[in-house]
Amino acid sequence: MDANGTLTEIKPKKQRKKKYILLYLAIIGFVFYAVITIMNQNVQIADKRAELNELQQKINVVEIQTQYIKKVQSYKGKELSEYMEKIAKEQFGYIGEGERIFFNVTDQ
Repeated sequence: MDANGTLTEIKPKKQRKKKYILLYLAIIGFVFYAVITIMNQNVQIADKRAELNELQQKINVVEIQTQYIKKVQSYKGKELSEYMEKIAKEQFGYIGEGERIFFNVTDQ
């Protein structure tokens, strides 16, 4: 009874403990979910960084190739002839007049 003489409901201790246990379980569940989410995002970030590095390397290769092509495009006259001869020899195996190709057949 309270001061006015009315009866008040007293909650049993077990019911209060049950509410706290549920609250603790909810908090633990949320923390677990947050940790898993953060770990997943870190893995995704690492994957994206690796992908970015790979793309940057490809960009660097393309830039070098572009510079080389621009340089070759500027060749004129004798410089162009020498370049064409070099490509014919190195890539296609052609030889110039009076030249010989020797192959090393030893294992050394």
